[in-house]
Amino acid sequence: MFSLSNLGFGPDLQSQFDTLSDSSLVPARVALEHGSRYLTFTTAGEAEAVLAGRFSFTSEDMPAVGDWVAIQPGQPARIVHLFQRRTRIVRQSAGRRTRAQILAANVDKVFVVTSTGRDFNPRRVERYLVAVQGGGAEPIVVVNKADLSPDVDALVAELGAVAPGVPVLAVSALHASGMDALRVHLHAGCTVAVVGSSGVGKSTLINRLLGAEVLATGEVREVDEKGRHTTTHRQLLPVPLENGAQALLVDTPGLRELQLWAQSSSLAGVFTDIETLAAECRFRDCTHAHEPGCVVREAVARGELDEARLSSLHKLAREQAHQAARQDGWARQEQHRKEKQFGRMGREISRLHPKRRK
Repeated sequence: MFSLSNLGFGPDLQSQFDTLSDSSLVPARVALEHGSRYLTFTTAGEAEAVLAGRFSFTSEDMPAVGDWVAIQPGQPARIVHLFQRRTRIVRQSAGRRTRAQILAANVDKVFVVTSTGRDFNPRRVERYLVAVQGGGAEPIVVVNKADLSPDVDALVAELGAVAPGVPVLAVSALHASGMDALRVHLHAGCTVAVVGSSGVGKSTLINRLLGAEVLATGEVREVDEKGRHTTTHRQLLPVPLENGAQALLVDTPGLRELQLWAQSSSLAGVFTDIETLAAECRFRDCTHAHEPGCVVREAVARGELDEARLSSLHKLAREQAHQAARQDGWARQEQHRKEKQFGRMGREISRLHPKRRK
């Protein structure tokens, strides 16, 4: 059984629900998606659900794990309405097709998990921060497998430099070390997503937070420190707290790549150190590439700014611009396709129902 408050249902969602003016509907939260079928959490417990046939969703508006929906109870229940999302973690879907993939919706915080060893990659963390903060959630960087590093404090400091203002926490999920620092971010009704590449120990970390071996875990290959994808789908997991309260965790599969989705990624706030320097550049529109009087390039030359970080900013900005153009082109194609479709429908209607001659 769940309470709406433990599931994160607040006044804004209640206001949206009230506008539906249908006493037969109940609010539900998407806990699992599997093809065209969904598992939802309601105050009556778990409910299997499918999309109502009369509703049409685009790929970006399909219900995702963490979404709030209105369902018509039944066997299975029918999803008839998707509520507005407060936040979302989204990426360009794998493959050539321009399509958004929602990794999680309505999350308050995100544990961006990396680990010591070969997976440790500040550039990858920057990419995750752009996606997380651009989607409106609060990131917390987690360095797992701290017990395997001879100098984990140095790794934490290195990530602190690329994640200004973001907590960076070192833990060992395997040995249950440092987990209390993560638990303070879990409170009643709070939803926390856990993201990262395969092999960083997300499943072990989640099991520690749940207090039970709920998720399967896999071994990491010694030759390349790569892990198997023990998580194959996204799911919402209730975390028991004191006095019957619950928080929620979103488990996500390990990502081989995280391509930015232009409308939900933002460089602002991730590169604040460079933004501060850029305010002193001679030219307001300085690209920090070749202009004279560039304070950012001068900081690199003095060793005060890591050149790799500036290169990362340039790379992500180019990728964001390319993705924006790609999405804009796709939107125009979709509009043209719909106009042609409606035109064909209109001609067919005219053929079947010709106007009577006077």
